[in-house]
Amino acid sequence: MYQSIIESSQPRQTASKFQARGRLVLSANAVPRRGGQGVNLSQMIGAYGSEFDLTVFCRDSNALPPLRFVPESKLGAFISKVPLLRRRHDWQVLASDLKFDWRVSRQLPKADLFQGVAGQCAISIAQARRNGCGTILDVLNPHIDDFIEANREAARFGVGTFIHPKMRQRTLAEYGNADRIRVMSDYARQTFLARGFAEKRVVVATPPVTLDEFTPALFSEPKFRVCFVGLFEPWKGFHYLIEAFRKLSVADTELVLWGASGWRSITNYLAEQSRLDPRIVIRTARDIRSEGYENVYGKSSVLVHPSLGDGFAYVVTEAMASGIPVIVTQTTGAAELVIDGKNGYVVPPRDSEAILERLKHLANSPSLLREMGRAARQTMSGLNMDQFRGPLIAGLAGVGGNT
Repeated sequence: MYQSIIESSQPRQTASKFQARGRLVLSANAVPRRGGQGVNLSQMIGAYGSEFDLTVFCRDSNALPPLRFVPESKLGAFISKVPLLRRRHDWQVLASDLKFDWRVSRQLPKADLFQGVAGQCAISIAQARRNGCGTILDVLNPHIDDFIEANREAARFGVGTFIHPKMRQRTLAEYGNADRIRVMSDYARQTFLARGFAEKRVVVATPPVTLDEFTPALFSEPKFRVCFVGLFEPWKGFHYLIEAFRKLSVADTELVLWGASGWRSITNYLAEQSRLDPRIVIRTARDIRSEGYENVYGKSSVLVHPSLGDGFAYVVTEAMASGIPVIVTQTTGAAELVIDGKNGYVVPPRDSEAILERLKHLANSPSLLREMGRAARQTMSGLNMDQFRGPLIAGLAGVGGNT
């Protein structure tokens, strides 16, 4: 049903030029600074705000111009409240994104450029093209087919995936209607180039870090504390970390997993692992907000992010900015910031033994922890807003008349 909205996969050249300040529409089914998508949206507003007159469609009910509030889908909210339906995460996500997209498409103002988030803008990005806008698709994960492959890990827990077949159709349509595709890492970019996308169309803009938001870890805790921060979704690979940690025979160790799950089987799995090994502590996503970075990362020795397919992973840069080393998989975009053996380690995905070996080494080397932590924070000092804005704006050359 979405094939009809794919008009062209080739960037268009127009004769018009931007005036003093171009007009850009941002669209994201998120609340600024809330969750990974919200953080990304706030960074986009910061980067584009100095260059364009913005209109921002989002889910912030307290929005003031240039932000415009788009209400949540009633169907998505209904699905989330019905026990038999809430298991269908894919229905919830699809219903929410469809309604958001439809509402935005009916309110699009006159603009030079439109930027929407992958999966959330199939209707509106097509409408923007018909309106003569240059179009940018903000892709927060690898190519949708790589992401679906990573989500096959859900079968291990007997749970569903949040990627509905219609979401894939919508996302592929968005790819076709985008003059430029922004990704967060070269890892994500390569998943597009491998499928024949032109190099010029796929632009990497690595997210910035505000270093003074993070207090450097002091490593004063008596325990060697490993932390995981993220969704308890199979594609995040948290179970490989648990497998590794349960084999870690080092005194005074603890694994704290901060996150949330909507799956009963995963909740039961986590409870069982904690019962079998009391060193494993489960904390909620709400706890992250109440504790703050200084307690989540500042009291940890190392962050492990064992994802099977992450376009970036903000938690990696948060941990590094907090001055602790990280262990990440090769299928995590933020792995590009890790200098193996200097500020962290990069390991293959689905390899609990590789994680275990790095944990053993760090647990037995307190001075190395501090040294790598300092190096991690130093690495983050280079990720500022100018570094983010530069490639983002440069990538717009030739789009919608932008020179």
